[in-house]
Amino acid sequence: MKTLTYSKCGLPAMKVEVKGLGVKCSECGQEEAVIELKYARKKLCSNCFTDFFVRRVKRTVDKHRMFGPKDRVAVALSGGKDSVALLDALKRAFPKQDIIAFYIDLGIHYYSDHLRQKVQALTEKVRVPLHIYDLKDREGYVIDDFLTTKFRSKMCSVCGIVKRAVFTQMAKEIGATVMATGHNLDDTVGTMLSAFFAGDFESISRLKPVLKPLIPGQPKKIKPLFNTPEVEDLYYVVLNDLPVQECHCPHSFGASVSRYKRILDQMEKDNPNVKFQLLSVFLKRLVPMYERVKETEKENVSIEVEACKVCGLPTSSPDRVCSRCRRVALLKKRGGQKLEITVEELEKLEGRIVLIDVRSPAAYEKEHIPSAINVPKEVFEENPQKMARKLRRKFGRKTTFVTYCYAGRESYPVAVALRRFGLRAYSLRGGLEAWKEYVSVASKT
Repeated sequence: MKTLTYSKCGLPAMKVEVKGLGVKCSECGQEEAVIELKYARKKLCSNCFTDFFVRRVKRTVDKHRMFGPKDRVAVALSGGKDSVALLDALKRAFPKQDIIAFYIDLGIHYYSDHLRQKVQALTEKVRVPLHIYDLKDREGYVIDDFLTTKFRSKMCSVCGIVKRAVFTQMAKEIGATVMATGHNLDDTVGTMLSAFFAGDFESISRLKPVLKPLIPGQPKKIKPLFNTPEVEDLYYVVLNDLPVQECHCPHSFGASVSRYKRILDQMEKDNPNVKFQLLSVFLKRLVPMYERVKETEKENVSIEVEACKVCGLPTSSPDRVCSRCRRVALLKKRGGQKLEITVEELEKLEGRIVLIDVRSPAAYEKEHIPSAINVPKEVFEENPQKMARKLRRKFGRKTTFVTYCYAGRESYPVAVALRRFGLRAYSLRGGLEAWKEYVSVASKT
């Protein structure tokens, strides 16, 4: 039996168990089935599920003419299950195609290094060239820096804007004519439903499986997994032993879960085909209807898409400065600010300081830094905004909070969450171990 618990920003953890179902595979009739696909009325063994997954990707690419033999296809890797499954499946479905991969190192402390190792292992395994864009080296900032700006409460949005822009830029730099992303069925339908209730039909039209370049010289964007259920990406990764992320993004603390995804998951229990049905209605009915209206309105209203005067990527902004460049300009005005401090720097802090031990109560009782309070990381994960309000009311707005664990890795996301909700917070670099070493050296001198 194979199991994997997978966490995605802002969403509950997904846990899959791959074990024998006690019946033969619907396809080969020989091996024991391990996965049931209710919408397809199939129970498949490991090999047949992999074949089923890859065939669907190939049919999707061919049906929508996503790329041809002469195209150079760039797969945008994040290290998550969707892009990992996409790269492997594309390579299997089109072994002779010119396929490359690229990854953006966003400089998210601890987390980005973890993802970088995963995508490097993946591309070596599937034998695909990997291009890495290091945000700090190329542009002089990292995603964590935006916590010092007014966008600190919308970090996932900022991250998405930066990644989309950089992926497009990278595709152009390496001569890719097509850029593939890992958007799955649940992503597509959930966003479509949310946009529909908001009356944002423009966003719905952009969720098509193929998007042509807005300006000449840009790559075409494709979504080969747009009709693949999200959980099947995870099954594919588990069954094929593909390297995939194994930890939370620090900025996902407190990120909201789409209520429409919850609604769809509930509806799926009664109707296994509901997501496919909604996808069909949106793409075959609503999107064409909106595009016809849009063509008619073009005679009266003209929205021009031009190249951003800063980075050259497409934008419809009147001042010809794209969303990414506006946010980066604001960041550079504010300057960066570190989120980790050393023990020596802690000793020099002025004003009221509150140390927060984010380890378990048992670990805290065994040993902790004098005067530290204990609030386990799991408590922050449940509702970081609520905890931030409690700390503010109890200790005051001018208090500096310093979180720590054994070595720093677990306390960093907590400090990030507190910073997002308006508190002055740092993580202690090296954690308790660094503190003990500092005290030991100080006692000898």
